[in-house]
Amino acid sequence: MKNRFLREEFEKNIPGEIKKALAFCSKAADELGLPIFLIGGIVRDIIINKKNFDVDITVQGNAIEFAQSLQNKYPEIFKLKETHDSFKTAKVVFNIDGKCVDLDLASTRKESYPYPSGLPVVEKIGCELYEDVIRRDFSINSMALSLNKDSFYRLVDYLNGYDDLQEGVLEILHEKSFIDDPTRIIRGLKFSVRFGYKPGEKTQKLMRECLESGQFDNLAGERVKLELKQAFNLNRAECLARFINEKIYRLVDTGISALENIDEIAFDAQKTISEYSKFIQNNDNIWLIYLGTLLSGCIPEKINHIAQKLYLSGNEKSVLLYAQALCEKQGFLRNSKSRFEVYEFFEKAQIESIIVFLIKNKDLKDKVDLFLNGLKDIKISIDGNNLIQMGLKPGPLFSEVLREVLKARVNGEITSYEQEIELVKKFN
Repeated sequence: MKNRFLREEFEKNIPGEIKKALAFCSKAADELGLPIFLIGGIVRDIIINKKNFDVDITVQGNAIEFAQSLQNKYPEIFKLKETHDSFKTAKVVFNIDGKCVDLDLASTRKESYPYPSGLPVVEKIGCELYEDVIRRDFSINSMALSLNKDSFYRLVDYLNGYDDLQEGVLEILHEKSFIDDPTRIIRGLKFSVRFGYKPGEKTQKLMRECLESGQFDNLAGERVKLELKQAFNLNRAECLARFINEKIYRLVDTGISALENIDEIAFDAQKTISEYSKFIQNNDNIWLIYLGTLLSGCIPEKINHIAQKLYLSGNEKSVLLYAQALCEKQGFLRNSKSRFEVYEFFEKAQIESIIVFLIKNKDLKDKVDLFLNGLKDIKISIDGNNLIQMGLKPGPLFSEVLREVLKARVNGEITSYEQEIELVKKFN
């Protein structure tokens, strides 16, 4: 293992307040005689000159006990937020110059998988660093950077991650890695698309063998959902195209249609999401647009089945089902003549469902734009109190009257509060 020190990269890419927090950790660890390291993604990002504020630290010992020692040593600026005893991990925060610096502390640990795709079992806490990194996913995420005074900045790279990073290669760590955790296939897709790295030949071979074995068909579950969400939220056409073309979709459901024109659909999805991003209130839901695009041709029962397997929330499932319903009823929108018919078509749909519809029905863009830019925010000024004051009795008629007023507003037949009142008078 080559001796590399990343002083320049560290100083350039780690913000000042984080450096100060790490210095406190370093001093405390040295006093306790604990080897301590930055680990994983933050080390990768330091090397490629990318800012990363997700700070993962591993200690070759008990991280909870280390966190407690930090609490005793720096009570005025340190807080222990939460601990997880089974894995001996802790979330902590330093208050540095008025800024909160969040750190994740983990104990080095050795794990094994009792059966394929199962949850790992912890065999040892406080193991040697090598035993900790070998349990991870890819070589580029398996590097560590020493924080101890005598070896500060030293890169610990047992698995050739530095060279793989320079060559743009994504390499799995061992032969059984995908068998132990098939979700690493989706994670590999995410890293490949995000950084432009190409899976190595051995990694590609192991991925194909895992998928073609059929052992993990319809795996789904919460871990698949998490990885799928992170991958599709990148909003990259390549991600959707490869998800289908490389048959990664089998991990979710073998019944997902391998669309022949998936490359074109994927390109349209990325382009459309980017164009309508101002309407998307939560970018964490971008992945639902991609999933909805894949499932818009399915029957509702199929969508419900996949939603159940992925543990989707009620709102997430609603996005998929409504997108399917819009696509199925697209003929109504094509034949719509009035602004209010366009309004009614999209009225109850969430923006993610509408974007799925647009991806699959590009020729109806003008009507989608009419709704999003001109109709969706139209409101009427009167309410039930106004109707009572005008002598109408509460009941089913209220909804009918208010709906007619809204219709007139949307169609541009009335434009003011006074005109709304005049229209209501016709119902007396």
